[in-house]
Amino acid sequence: MKLRQAFATVVLTADQGGSVATNLQERGIGWRMFAGVVFTLVGIFNFIDGIVAISNAHYLNSHLVFGDLRSWGWTMLILGIIIFIIGLAIIAGQSWAAFVGIVLAVLDAIGQLLFLPSYPVWSIIMIAIDVFVIYGLAMYGFAPSSSRP
Repeated sequence: MKLRQAFATVVLTADQGGSVATNLQERGIGWRMFAGVVFTLVGIFNFIDGIVAISNAHYLNSHLVFGDLRSWGWTMLILGIIIFIIGLAIIAGQSWAAFVGIVLAVLDAIGQLLFLPSYPVWSIIMIAIDVFVIYGLAMYGFAPSSSRP
């Protein structure tokens, strides 16, 4: 907690001799935007994964932890739509979307872990992306409305 307070009161000296006050929330604008854009991209990818699984594409095998490929396809399709919408809300600067985004990123990472036997490399990449989104939202996603751009 003290480290976070220290970051919140950092004062940087500019090259021209002036001082620029910054805080943790202002530094996190880029991370929030990154998390929102990447989360919308995750939603699109999950939507496409769902369509591919529903259509029984031949490059996905059906060795899943439980269920069949079609049910996982519908799950990923619906999750993709929800993630896309929440990603747009994160980009719009909605603080509630950060909490929902963290929960959905955790659920998506678990879903990708269960989808791992079907398409291992893609699932590992998606889990890594979910971890970046969780970090960005957990550290910088809860900006007070006064500090939003």
